[in-house]
Amino acid sequence: MDDTKFVDPRLQAREGLFQQLHLSTFETMDYARSVQAVVEETGSDIDADNFEYIQLMRGYEVTKNLAHIEQSQLEPLCNSSDKILKSQSCALANCAQLCAAATGALNHWRILYEIPADLRDNDTVTKALKEKFRQQMQTWQFIVNDLSGTNNELQNI
Repeated sequence: MDDTKFVDPRLQAREGLFQQLHLSTFETMDYARSVQAVVEETGSDIDADNFEYIQLMRGYEVTKNLAHIEQSQLEPLCNSSDKILKSQSCALANCAQLCAAATGALNHWRILYEIPADLRDNDTVTKALKEKFRQQMQTWQFIVNDLSGTNNELQNI
C-alpha cells in the first residue's frame, strides 16, 4: 500500500517560500535568545549596535513591508509596534523582543496568505499553521500591551 499523500501542486510550487519563511522565524528566535542571553549575562540593556538587535529591527521592517497587512487585523498591531519602536521609551532588549514576536506572527501570516484561498479553510492543510499564528499573535499583542501600558484584546483571530 502506498502511504504517499496528495499535495496540491499550488502548495508544492510555494514550498520554497514556505521553507524560507520558517527559516526566517527560527533565525528570528535565535536572535531574540541571543539578546536575552546578553541581558541575563550583563544585567543591563543591550547596546544599539548589538548585531542581533539590528537584525531583529531589520527583519521586522522587511517582513512587515512584505506581509500584505493593509486592512487586516495586523495593521493596527504594526502601527502600535511602530509607535513603540519610534518612541524610544523602552529598553532596547524589549524592542528586540517586540520585533521578534511581530516577525514570527508576520511570517506565519505570510504563509497563510500564500496558501490558495480555497485551501485556507481546510483543517488538514492549515489547522496547525493557524494555531501557531494565533499563538504568535497573542504573544505579540501581549508585548505591545505591556510596552504601551494598554490592555487591548485581540479580535477574531
